[in-house]
Amino acid sequence: MNTTLHRRLSPLLVALFLAVALMAQGAATARAAEKVPDYFFHKIVDFDFVKNYVKMPKLDGVMIIDSRPYMTKHAKGYIPTSVSIPDSEFDARVAELPKEKDALLIFYCEGAACKLSHNSARKAEKLGYTNVVVYPGGYPDWITHAGVYESVGIEYVREKIEKGEPMFLADSRPITKFLDGSIPGAMFMPASQFDARKGYLPADKASEVVFFCEGFTCKLSHDAAIAAKRMGYETVKVFEAGYPAWKEKFGAAQSVEIAGGEDGIMDVAVFQKALAENPGSIMVVDVRDPDEYAKGHIPQAVNIPGSQLAGRLGELPRDKPVVFVCNTGARSGEAFYLIMDKAADMKNAYYIEGTIDYGPDNSYTIKPNK
Repeated sequence: MNTTLHRRLSPLLVALFLAVALMAQGAATARAAEKVPDYFFHKIVDFDFVKNYVKMPKLDGVMIIDSRPYMTKHAKGYIPTSVSIPDSEFDARVAELPKEKDALLIFYCEGAACKLSHNSARKAEKLGYTNVVVYPGGYPDWITHAGVYESVGIEYVREKIEKGEPMFLADSRPITKFLDGSIPGAMFMPASQFDARKGYLPADKASEVVFFCEGFTCKLSHDAAIAAKRMGYETVKVFEAGYPAWKEKFGAAQSVEIAGGEDGIMDVAVFQKALAENPGSIMVVDVRDPDEYAKGHIPQAVNIPGSQLAGRLGELPRDKPVVFVCNTGARSGEAFYLIMDKAADMKNAYYIEGTIDYGPDNSYTIKPNK
Protein backbone atom coordinates (compact mmCIF):
# COMPACT_ATOMS: atom_id res chain seq x y z
CA MET A 1 0.00 0.00 0.00
CA ASN A 2 1.20 3.54 -0.72
CA THR A 3 2.93 4.85 2.45
CA THR A 4 1.23 8.22 2.30
CA LEU A 5 -2.21 6.59 1.90
CA HIS A 6 -1.43 4.21 4.76
CA ARG A 7 -0.56 7.14 7.02
CA ARG A 8 -3.83 8.85 6.11
CA LEU A 9 -6.01 5.74 6.72
CA SER A 10 -4.42 4.68 9.99
CA PRO A 11 -5.91 7.49 12.09
CA LEU A 12 -9.30 6.82 10.49
CA LEU A 13 -9.12 3.11 11.28
CA VAL A 14 -8.08 3.82 14.84
CA ALA A 15 -10.94 6.27 15.25
CA LEU A 16 -13.39 3.76 13.80
CA PHE A 17 -12.11 1.03 16.10
CA LEU A 18 -12.42 3.28 19.12
CA ALA A 19 -15.95 4.27 18.13
CA VAL A 20 -17.01 0.64 17.77
CA ALA A 21 -15.36 -0.24 21.07
CA LEU A 22 -17.08 2.61 22.84
CA MET A 23 -20.44 1.61 21.37
CA ALA A 24 -19.94 -1.97 22.53
CA GLN A 25 -18.92 -0.78 25.96
CA GLY A 26 -21.96 1.47 26.15
CA ALA A 27 -24.30 -1.38 25.18
CA ALA A 28 -22.70 -3.64 27.76
CA THR A 29 -23.05 -0.94 30.39
CA ALA A 30 -26.72 -0.46 29.45
CA ARG A 31 -27.34 -4.19 29.68
CA ALA A 32 -25.63 -4.32 33.04
CA ALA A 33 -27.81 -1.48 34.21
CA GLU A 34 -30.93 -3.34 33.15
CA LYS A 35 -32.39 -5.68 35.71
CA VAL A 36 -35.62 -7.46 36.38
CA PRO A 37 -37.94 -5.12 38.29
CA ASP A 38 -38.08 -5.81 42.02
CA TYR A 39 -41.81 -6.43 41.90
CA PHE A 40 -41.58 -9.24 39.31
CA PHE A 41 -42.73 -12.67 40.44
CA HIS A 42 -39.97 -15.26 40.50
CA LYS A 43 -41.45 -17.38 37.68
CA ILE A 44 -42.43 -15.67 34.44
CA VAL A 45 -43.58 -17.03 31.07
CA ASP A 46 -44.02 -15.65 27.57
CA PHE A 47 -46.63 -15.67 24.80
CA ASP A 48 -45.50 -19.03 23.40
CA PHE A 49 -46.10 -20.63 26.79
CA VAL A 50 -49.50 -19.06 27.36
CA LYS A 51 -50.93 -19.80 23.90
CA ASN A 52 -50.66 -23.53 24.59
CA TYR A 53 -53.23 -23.17 27.36
CA VAL A 54 -55.77 -20.97 25.58
CA LYS A 55 -58.02 -23.83 24.51
CA MET A 56 -61.72 -24.60 24.26
CA PRO A 57 -62.92 -26.63 26.03
CA LYS A 58 -60.74 -25.29 28.80
CA LEU A 59 -57.94 -27.58 29.89
CA ASP A 60 -58.31 -29.37 33.20
CA GLY A 61 -56.03 -28.16 35.94
CA VAL A 62 -55.37 -24.78 34.33
CA MET A 63 -56.72 -21.32 35.12
CA ILE A 64 -55.68 -18.15 33.31
CA ILE A 65 -56.41 -15.14 35.50
CA ASP A 66 -56.77 -11.48 34.53
CA SER A 67 -55.66 -9.38 37.51
CA ARG A 68 -56.78 -6.08 35.96
CA PRO A 69 -59.93 -4.18 37.02
CA TYR A 70 -63.06 -5.60 35.40
CA MET A 71 -64.94 -2.59 34.00
CA THR A 72 -62.04 -0.46 32.82
CA LYS A 73 -59.92 -3.27 31.38
CA HIS A 74 -61.22 -6.86 31.33
CA ALA A 75 -64.64 -6.13 29.87
CA LYS A 76 -63.05 -4.18 27.02
CA GLY A 77 -60.73 -6.98 25.99
CA TYR A 78 -59.01 -10.01 27.52
CA ILE A 79 -57.11 -13.17 26.68
CA PRO A 80 -59.67 -15.83 25.64
CA THR A 81 -60.74 -18.35 28.31
CA SER A 82 -59.26 -16.26 31.13
CA VAL A 83 -61.29 -15.35 34.19
CA SER A 84 -61.48 -11.96 35.84
CA ILE A 85 -60.21 -11.83 39.42
CA PRO A 86 -58.91 -8.28 39.94
CA ASP A 87 -55.96 -8.08 42.32
CA SER A 88 -57.95 -5.66 44.47
CA GLU A 89 -60.62 -8.37 44.95
CA PHE A 90 -58.28 -11.35 45.24
CA ASP A 91 -58.67 -11.99 48.97
CA ALA A 92 -62.46 -11.90 48.74
CA ARG A 93 -62.56 -14.28 45.78
CA VAL A 94 -60.06 -17.00 46.63
CA ALA A 95 -62.92 -19.51 46.58
CA GLU A 96 -62.99 -19.14 42.79
CA LEU A 97 -59.48 -20.57 42.47
CA PRO A 98 -59.07 -24.30 41.71
CA LYS A 99 -59.30 -26.66 44.68
CA GLU A 100 -56.21 -28.53 43.49
CA LYS A 101 -53.11 -26.79 44.82
CA ASP A 102 -50.98 -28.12 41.94
CA ALA A 103 -53.20 -26.51 39.30
CA LEU A 104 -51.40 -24.25 36.85
CA LEU A 105 -52.30 -20.62 37.57
CA ILE A 106 -51.28 -18.11 34.88
CA PHE A 107 -51.67 -14.50 36.00
CA TYR A 108 -51.48 -11.50 33.67
CA CYS A 109 -52.36 -7.82 33.60
CA GLU A 110 -51.51 -4.72 31.56
CA GLY A 111 -47.90 -5.32 30.53
CA ALA A 112 -44.46 -5.32 32.13
CA ALA A 113 -45.10 -2.10 34.06
CA CYS A 114 -48.22 -3.56 35.71
CA LYS A 115 -47.71 -5.02 39.19
CA LEU A 116 -51.17 -6.49 39.67
CA SER A 117 -50.49 -9.96 38.27
CA HIS A 118 -47.26 -10.25 40.27
CA ASN A 119 -49.08 -9.26 43.46
CA SER A 120 -51.81 -11.83 42.88
CA ALA A 121 -49.28 -14.54 42.04
CA ARG A 122 -47.56 -14.04 45.38
CA LYS A 123 -50.88 -14.21 47.18
CA ALA A 124 -51.72 -17.47 45.40
CA GLU A 125 -48.37 -18.94 46.34
CA LYS A 126 -48.92 -18.02 49.97
CA LEU A 127 -52.21 -19.92 49.80
CA GLY A 128 -50.25 -23.06 48.94
CA TYR A 129 -50.47 -23.14 45.15
CA THR A 130 -47.31 -24.74 43.78
CA ASN A 131 -47.57 -24.09 40.04
CA VAL A 132 -47.95 -20.32 39.71
CA VAL A 133 -46.56 -18.23 36.85
CA VAL A 134 -46.92 -14.67 35.54
CA TYR A 135 -47.18 -13.61 31.91
CA PRO A 136 -45.66 -10.10 32.25
CA GLY A 137 -46.43 -9.13 28.67
CA GLY A 138 -50.09 -9.64 29.48
CA TYR A 139 -53.00 -8.50 27.36
CA PRO A 140 -51.04 -5.78 25.49
CA ASP A 141 -48.50 -8.36 24.32
CA TRP A 142 -51.14 -10.98 23.49
CA ILE A 143 -52.96 -8.83 20.95
CA THR A 144 -49.76 -7.99 19.05
CA HIS A 145 -49.28 -11.56 17.86
CA ALA A 146 -50.51 -12.79 14.51
CA GLY A 147 -53.44 -15.18 14.38
CA VAL A 148 -54.83 -14.48 17.84
CA TYR A 149 -58.25 -13.18 18.76
CA GLU A 150 -59.49 -11.65 22.00
CA SER A 151 -62.59 -11.85 24.14
CA VAL A 152 -64.85 -9.08 25.45
CA GLY A 153 -67.46 -8.66 28.15
CA ILE A 154 -71.19 -8.04 27.89
CA GLU A 155 -70.70 -4.35 28.66
CA TYR A 156 -68.55 -3.93 25.56
CA VAL A 157 -71.15 -5.49 23.28
CA ARG A 158 -74.02 -3.52 24.82
CA GLU A 159 -72.16 -0.22 24.44
CA LYS A 160 -71.34 -0.89 20.79
CA ILE A 161 -75.00 -1.64 20.06
CA GLU A 162 -76.32 1.38 21.97
CA LYS A 163 -73.90 3.77 20.28
CA GLY A 164 -74.50 2.26 16.86
CA GLU A 165 -70.79 1.74 16.35
CA PRO A 166 -69.67 -0.56 13.51
CA MET A 167 -69.57 -4.20 14.60
CA PHE A 168 -70.51 -7.39 12.78
CA LEU A 169 -72.18 -9.50 15.47
CA ALA A 170 -72.41 -13.19 14.59
CA ASP A 171 -74.47 -15.85 16.39
CA SER A 172 -72.52 -19.12 16.13
CA ARG A 173 -75.31 -21.25 17.62
CA PRO A 174 -77.44 -23.64 15.57
CA ILE A 175 -80.85 -22.75 14.19
CA THR A 176 -82.71 -24.20 17.19
CA LYS A 177 -81.10 -21.65 19.47
CA PHE A 178 -81.18 -18.72 17.07
CA LEU A 179 -84.89 -19.08 16.40
CA ASP A 180 -85.55 -19.12 20.14
CA GLY A 181 -84.01 -15.67 20.48
CA SER A 182 -80.76 -13.85 19.83
CA ILE A 183 -78.96 -10.58 20.52
CA PRO A 184 -80.56 -7.76 18.51
CA GLY A 185 -78.84 -7.26 15.18
CA ALA A 186 -76.93 -10.55 15.27
CA MET A 187 -76.39 -12.46 12.03
CA PHE A 188 -77.14 -16.19 12.00
CA MET A 189 -73.77 -17.87 11.33
CA PRO A 190 -73.66 -21.33 12.93
CA ALA A 191 -70.12 -22.59 13.35
CA SER A 192 -71.00 -25.85 11.59
CA GLN A 193 -71.98 -23.88 8.47
CA PHE A 194 -69.19 -21.32 8.62
CA ASP A 195 -67.74 -22.10 5.20
CA ALA A 196 -71.17 -22.04 3.57
CA ARG A 197 -72.10 -18.69 5.13
CA LYS A 198 -68.75 -16.90 5.27
CA GLY A 199 -69.88 -14.74 2.36
CA TYR A 200 -72.04 -12.83 4.85
CA LEU A 201 -68.94 -11.55 6.64
CA PRO A 202 -67.86 -7.97 5.87
CA ALA A 203 -65.86 -7.49 2.68
CA ASP A 204 -63.43 -5.24 4.56
CA LYS A 205 -61.05 -7.50 6.49
CA ALA A 206 -60.36 -4.64 8.91
CA SER A 207 -63.99 -4.71 10.11
CA GLU A 208 -64.62 -5.73 13.70
CA VAL A 209 -66.27 -9.16 13.93
CA VAL A 210 -67.67 -10.44 17.24
CA PHE A 211 -68.86 -14.04 17.64
CA PHE A 212 -70.97 -15.46 20.48
CA CYS A 213 -72.78 -18.67 21.33
CA GLU A 214 -74.26 -20.41 24.39
CA GLY A 215 -72.02 -19.24 27.23
CA PHE A 216 -68.60 -19.82 28.72
CA THR A 217 -68.58 -23.58 28.08
CA CYS A 218 -69.61 -23.26 24.43
CA LYS A 219 -66.73 -23.59 21.95
CA LEU A 220 -68.65 -22.72 18.78
CA SER A 221 -67.85 -19.01 18.87
CA HIS A 222 -64.17 -19.76 19.46
CA ASP A 223 -64.10 -22.11 16.47
CA ALA A 224 -65.69 -19.41 14.33
CA ALA A 225 -63.22 -16.78 15.55
CA ILE A 226 -60.28 -18.99 14.63
CA ALA A 227 -61.77 -19.56 11.17
CA ALA A 228 -62.26 -15.81 10.68
CA LYS A 229 -58.66 -15.09 11.65
CA ARG A 230 -57.49 -17.65 9.11
CA MET A 231 -59.49 -15.78 6.49
CA GLY A 232 -57.50 -12.66 7.26
CA TYR A 233 -59.92 -10.69 9.45
CA GLU A 234 -57.83 -8.43 11.64
CA THR A 235 -60.18 -7.55 14.51
CA VAL A 236 -61.88 -10.72 15.72
CA LYS A 237 -63.44 -11.03 19.16
CA VAL A 238 -65.53 -13.49 21.13
CA PHE A 239 -68.28 -12.52 23.56
CA GLU A 240 -67.79 -15.57 25.76
CA ALA A 241 -70.73 -15.06 28.12
CA GLY A 242 -72.95 -15.25 25.05
CA TYR A 243 -76.70 -15.15 24.69
CA PRO A 244 -77.50 -16.71 28.12
CA ALA A 245 -75.82 -13.75 29.84
CA TRP A 246 -77.48 -11.28 27.49
CA LYS A 247 -80.90 -12.83 28.12
CA GLU A 248 -80.38 -12.78 31.88
CA LYS A 249 -79.27 -9.15 31.97
CA PHE A 250 -81.36 -7.53 29.26
CA GLY A 251 -84.24 -9.95 28.70
CA ALA A 252 -85.03 -12.41 25.95
CA ALA A 253 -85.33 -11.31 22.37
CA GLN A 254 -88.52 -12.14 20.53
CA SER A 255 -88.60 -15.77 19.52
CA VAL A 256 -89.01 -16.84 15.93
CA GLU A 257 -91.71 -19.46 15.49
CA ILE A 258 -90.89 -22.73 13.78
CA ALA A 259 -93.82 -23.69 11.60
CA GLY A 260 -95.41 -27.09 12.19
CA GLY A 261 -94.29 -30.33 13.85
CA GLU A 262 -92.81 -31.22 17.21
CA ASP A 263 -89.71 -29.43 18.40
CA GLY A 264 -87.91 -32.70 19.09
CA ILE A 265 -87.06 -31.96 22.72
CA MET A 266 -87.10 -35.06 24.93
CA ASP A 267 -88.17 -34.54 28.51
CA VAL A 268 -85.16 -34.91 30.80
CA ALA A 269 -87.07 -37.05 33.31
CA VAL A 270 -88.22 -39.41 30.56
CA PHE A 271 -84.68 -39.62 29.21
CA GLN A 272 -83.17 -40.43 32.58
CA LYS A 273 -85.83 -43.01 33.31
CA ALA A 274 -85.14 -44.77 30.01
CA LEU A 275 -81.42 -44.88 30.75
CA ALA A 276 -82.01 -46.23 34.24
CA GLU A 277 -84.66 -48.83 33.46
CA ASN A 278 -84.09 -49.86 29.86
CA PRO A 279 -80.94 -48.31 28.35
CA GLY A 280 -81.12 -50.56 25.30
CA SER A 281 -84.43 -49.02 24.29
CA ILE A 282 -82.77 -45.85 22.98
CA MET A 283 -79.55 -44.84 21.26
CA VAL A 284 -77.74 -41.88 22.80
CA VAL A 285 -75.48 -39.95 20.44
CA ASP A 286 -73.00 -37.45 21.88
CA VAL A 287 -72.29 -34.89 19.15
CA ARG A 288 -69.47 -33.10 20.96
CA ASP A 289 -65.91 -33.26 19.70
CA PRO A 290 -63.83 -36.36 20.56
CA ASP A 291 -61.64 -34.51 23.07
CA GLU A 292 -64.73 -33.36 24.97
CA TYR A 293 -66.24 -36.85 24.88
CA ALA A 294 -62.99 -38.37 26.21
CA LYS A 295 -63.10 -36.16 29.30
CA GLY A 296 -66.49 -37.48 30.36
CA HIS A 297 -69.74 -38.68 28.80
CA ILE A 298 -72.97 -40.52 29.42
CA PRO A 299 -71.88 -44.19 29.66
CA GLN A 300 -74.40 -45.40 27.07
CA ALA A 301 -73.56 -42.66 24.56
CA VAL A 302 -71.67 -43.17 21.33
CA ASN A 303 -69.62 -40.31 19.93
CA ILE A 304 -70.51 -38.98 16.49
CA PRO A 305 -69.22 -35.38 16.28
CA GLY A 306 -71.71 -32.98 14.76
CA SER A 307 -69.31 -32.24 11.91
CA GLN A 308 -69.40 -35.93 10.92
CA LEU A 309 -73.08 -36.64 11.43
CA ALA A 310 -74.25 -36.01 7.86
CA GLY A 311 -71.82 -38.64 6.59
CA ARG A 312 -72.69 -41.23 9.23
CA LEU A 313 -76.48 -41.31 9.10
CA GLY A 314 -76.34 -44.97 8.17
CA GLU A 315 -75.07 -45.79 11.66
CA LEU A 316 -78.29 -44.57 13.26
CA PRO A 317 -81.14 -47.03 13.89
CA ARG A 318 -84.62 -46.50 12.50
CA ASP A 319 -86.34 -48.91 14.85
CA LYS A 320 -85.82 -47.09 18.16
CA PRO A 321 -85.45 -43.53 19.43
CA VAL A 322 -82.17 -41.71 18.86
CA VAL A 323 -81.40 -38.98 21.38
CA PHE A 324 -78.71 -36.39 20.68
CA VAL A 325 -76.79 -34.79 23.55
CA CYS A 326 -73.99 -32.23 23.94
CA ASN A 327 -73.28 -29.94 26.90
CA THR A 328 -75.58 -26.96 26.30
CA GLY A 329 -78.34 -28.16 23.99
CA ALA A 330 -76.90 -26.15 21.10
CA ARG A 331 -75.13 -28.81 19.07
CA SER A 332 -77.63 -31.53 19.96
CA GLY A 333 -80.45 -29.34 18.66
CA GLU A 334 -78.56 -28.73 15.46
CA ALA A 335 -78.09 -32.49 15.06
CA PHE A 336 -81.84 -33.01 15.41
CA TYR A 337 -82.62 -30.50 12.67
CA LEU A 338 -79.99 -32.05 10.43
CA ILE A 339 -81.83 -35.36 10.83
CA MET A 340 -85.12 -33.69 9.97
CA ASP A 341 -83.52 -32.35 6.80
CA LYS A 342 -81.35 -35.27 5.70
CA ALA A 343 -83.02 -38.39 7.12
CA ALA A 344 -86.78 -38.04 6.84
CA ASP A 345 -87.16 -41.79 7.46
CA MET A 346 -86.03 -41.34 11.06
CA LYS A 347 -89.27 -40.74 12.90
CA ASN A 348 -87.93 -41.05 16.44
CA ALA A 349 -85.13 -38.49 16.69
CA TYR A 350 -84.88 -36.24 19.75
CA TYR A 351 -82.42 -34.03 21.57
CA ILE A 352 -81.82 -32.88 25.12
CA GLU A 353 -82.45 -29.16 25.59
CA GLY A 354 -80.40 -28.84 28.74
CA THR A 355 -77.04 -28.14 30.30
CA ILE A 356 -75.13 -31.35 30.97
CA ASP A 357 -72.11 -31.35 33.29
CA TYR A 358 -69.87 -34.37 32.76
CA GLY A 359 -67.50 -35.83 35.34
CA PRO A 360 -64.23 -37.61 34.49
CA ASP A 361 -65.74 -40.82 35.91
CA ASN A 362 -68.59 -40.58 33.35
CA SER A 363 -71.00 -39.27 35.94
CA TYR A 364 -73.27 -36.48 34.75
CA THR A 365 -76.01 -34.10 35.77
CA ILE A 366 -78.66 -32.57 33.50
CA LYS A 367 -80.37 -29.24 34.08
CA PRO A 368 -83.18 -28.38 31.63
CA ASN A 369 -82.70 -25.03 29.90
CA LYS A 370 -86.40 -24.31 29.77
